[in-house]
Amino acid sequence: MKHFHNILLICFVTLMSFQQNNAQNNDNTFTLSGDIKGLKGNLYYRHPDKEYTRTTPSDSIIVKDGKFKLTTTVSKLSMLRIYPSFKGPDKKLSKIPKGGRGYFPVKCALIMVYASPGANITIKGEATDFFDAYPSGNAFNDGLAKVNKLMYPMYNDMGNLAVESTYTDDEAKKEEINKKSEAIFKKSIDALTNHIRNNPNDLASAWYLNDLMLRTQITNEEAEELFSLLSTDLSEYPDYKDVATRIQGIKETADGSPVPSIKTNATLNGETFDINSLKGKYVLIDFWGIWCGPCVAEMPEVKAFQEKYKDKLVVVGINSGDTKEKIQKFVEKNGYNWQQLMSDKNNTSDNFVNRFNVQGFPTKFIIDPKGKIVKRYVGGGEEAFNLLESLLNK
Repeated sequence: MKHFHNILLICFVTLMSFQQNNAQNNDNTFTLSGDIKGLKGNLYYRHPDKEYTRTTPSDSIIVKDGKFKLTTTVSKLSMLRIYPSFKGPDKKLSKIPKGGRGYFPVKCALIMVYASPGANITIKGEATDFFDAYPSGNAFNDGLAKVNKLMYPMYNDMGNLAVESTYTDDEAKKEEINKKSEAIFKKSIDALTNHIRNNPNDLASAWYLNDLMLRTQITNEEAEELFSLLSTDLSEYPDYKDVATRIQGIKETADGSPVPSIKTNATLNGETFDINSLKGKYVLIDFWGIWCGPCVAEMPEVKAFQEKYKDKLVVVGINSGDTKEKIQKFVEKNGYNWQQLMSDKNNTSDNFVNRFNVQGFPTKFIIDPKGKIVKRYVGGGEEAFNLLESLLNK
């Protein structure tokens, strides 16, 4: 009987241990504790598991005497970008008289941290004219801190020069400032690409490589070389996947290549769209957003082309950054009745911005009747329309 009692006790302890471990494994709580000297005002962020529009208010973090604590739940590893209230003495965070409303969006004016289930992260440092404060607590954040300690001072120098240039009317002084800024910019790109080469196991290297590609701060050849160095141990994480998709997009959207496959239900009416159904006609793919002034300015001309060449041309709009309801209202109001797709950054197959390696808005692709890419155009201008006109009048 005593032996049987011991067996029951062992089973009970084992069960309790299993339950505790299982509860710990399923704990999605993320905690961020901060102590930043000189930090005034509250902080703001957008939760990675929530849906926001451009007008949705951000979530806030209460700050007292430079200290704060955020406790929330997250479903997966995500980058959090935490912003101050933009009311401090630093001109980079203030209203710019000559530029109207807004601020200079330098990275060093925000806190970057990786949030993940079960992580307990601390961030310490100082808020001077930039956030000289960096996270620690796990390998993801240690790697992020390492690269930001390298880059933030240079970003700050460039930000301060941008402010100085904005506030001066002396053209000779402005030119001198711009030369200084260009020299720091080149130094910063060299430093960052070298850091990525030397730290291929850090997830932050993948994040920064994607950022370099998005801003066209390195060539496609440089991007492919750097990506080849990244550890494939990172391949399960979104930051790596984003770069991998863009790298694939470089290859698949070269002039003369077959247009990448698009078969999706990410349409305004939920019906399936297949780009292969458009073979036999020229196709204009227009990446746009309502928030993008040049995109909206060109849409009347896109409409004119669609109506003039309706027997030869099909227009496909791909929106990024707007809600379905907002797109629907906008296109109906303006009579833009061509096919609209919605790029989804959370869905690899429907992340058309990454899949086509779109690096600026508007971006247009002209596709020939055989389904091959004739040309890509980035930014506003008449070049795309001039080529389209000549092709359609053959």
